[in-house]
Amino acid sequence: MKKLLLSGLALTVCLSAIAQSGTREVQSRLNQTIKNKTLPVTKPTEAPVMPFSAVNPTVYQSRSTMVETVLGQTTYDLQSNYGGVGNRVHLWDDNTISTVWTVATTLSTTPAERGTGYNYYDGSAWLPLVNTRIETYRTGFPNISGTGNNGEYIVNHGTNPTNLVSRLTKGAGAWTEGALGVTTNVTWPRVVVGGANGNSIHVIGNENVAPMYVKYSRSLDGGATWVDESITLPNFATYHFEGSVDAYDIDSRGDVVAIVLGGFGESLTLWKSLDNGATWATTVVNAFPLAPWDYTTSISDVDGDGVADTIPTTDSGMSLVIDNNNICHIAVGSTRVLSTVSPDVSYFPGTDGLLYWNETMPAGNILNNIIAGAEDIDGNGTIDLLAPDIATYQCGLSGMPTLGVDGLNNIHLAYSSIIEGTTNSNATVGCEESFRNVYYMYSTDMGVNWAVPSRVEMSDFDEMVWPSMSKRVNNCVNLTYFKDGEPGNAYQPNPACDQPLLSEYIFTCITNPVGVNEINSEIAKLSVYPNPVSTVLNVDYSLVQNQKVTLQIVDVLGKVLYTSDQNGVTGANNLKINVKTFSAGIYSLNLLTGSNIKTQKVVIK
Repeated sequence: MKKLLLSGLALTVCLSAIAQSGTREVQSRLNQTIKNKTLPVTKPTEAPVMPFSAVNPTVYQSRSTMVETVLGQTTYDLQSNYGGVGNRVHLWDDNTISTVWTVATTLSTTPAERGTGYNYYDGSAWLPLVNTRIETYRTGFPNISGTGNNGEYIVNHGTNPTNLVSRLTKGAGAWTEGALGVTTNVTWPRVVVGGANGNSIHVIGNENVAPMYVKYSRSLDGGATWVDESITLPNFATYHFEGSVDAYDIDSRGDVVAIVLGGFGESLTLWKSLDNGATWATTVVNAFPLAPWDYTTSISDVDGDGVADTIPTTDSGMSLVIDNNNICHIAVGSTRVLSTVSPDVSYFPGTDGLLYWNETMPAGNILNNIIAGAEDIDGNGTIDLLAPDIATYQCGLSGMPTLGVDGLNNIHLAYSSIIEGTTNSNATVGCEESFRNVYYMYSTDMGVNWAVPSRVEMSDFDEMVWPSMSKRVNNCVNLTYFKDGEPGNAYQPNPACDQPLLSEYIFTCITNPVGVNEINSEIAKLSVYPNPVSTVLNVDYSLVQNQKVTLQIVDVLGKVLYTSDQNGVTGANNLKINVKTFSAGIYSLNLLTGSNIKTQKVVIK
């Protein structure tokens, strides 16, 4: 059994030279779609990987057996350049689901028919299996969200005027192809809908023109008009040289909007807005020591001695979710980078450790916040890989995270990780690689403790990657992922080994193990007035049955400043809260029942 890569300077130099020659081929194939943006794929040697030591104690996990449903198929097996896919699964308030992916049907690295695959769950069944796009033009890398009136909104990888697909009614009707405003051009986009009325659309994406900045656009009226188009986020250039493709995520909850952005050679940065995208506060979650680093003109020399340094950092696959108290949670993989000759940047795919952070934790360096890693299946103290190589996804052994939150503020997390002791042994000699599977875990206490990760599917000979979870979790952890019989993909390849093949797009409902049954099913209505308020806040709420409820006022840092337990009755209820002693600012009014929570923003003046 071969340990994961060997150590030693001589071997490092030799393998680096081999990898560099392969890099030119990788880069030339990637240029067809990303125009030299992706960092060269090179793979320095590694020391043997040891199982991670969790920084927090874990709790036992038990859950029902999953049942997978094949929603679609695709021959385009590069769903993300760097591991994160963003908002591919949208859970509606009535527990129906819309989901999207990049679809193609020909075994080609440049399929002309590439576009958005779409499927819909109406509460009892999914639509038939899908393998064709919904657009009339070539696109891909879609994200989906929904407006307050149940209109579906898909932003895709394209240029104006063909970067938007929408329709007025979810799950049915003809699609309308259009544009994001007048000037908005986004590639590898992310989209979310929020605002007080549920019709504010927030879009981020790489503009794909020099200097390759990530840009932000905003509409307050469901896309009819745009108040911001392709603007640069404040302080962007302070922390970022350009902004990696696909290395960002976005979420919203009412008027709270948050964006996370990072990458191999950049600081992991959080932008958060409390006023629906009008103004932003910036937090450097993990500082890259050279940021902003122009890797095209300088090597990775941290101490200025003229010698390239290997730098621990986060990878570019990340996920963000805003919880019920408006606290941001971030998960991201870890890796290391090295640039001995500019502009080539090498990363270490054998690095392991899935990182987690939320706004209640210290920021600046999260590289020790490891909550998961590759599973030591044989228990011998090392991660032993039979295959001599690691399939390239431009992330570490454990990565591609996706986060969700349920009505009780439990945090749910899925990710993809290498499977010890597996190999595609029937592959051509020199093309053997280890398989990856999807894992699931959860936390009930703001990430202090995590359930022991468990494999979603106990298969040693299927490649399962690019998981995506609905950011809002109900009785199901609504999870999708891609599955085929070969490690790796045809777009970040070992050129002699990896070719396009048919992948299945899978959905599974993992029964929520911590007891949330429906989204707000027990709370018919919640309203607050006056708002803004300076003296007495009225809280009106309606229940579907007699029930004990708890009302809370929570500040922007998640601290509970007021609590009242009530015996609610079926129908209308009212509570008056004296807020004279509260400082002016933005708060959340939470209404909690036995298994649900509903939230309204409150402005105290």
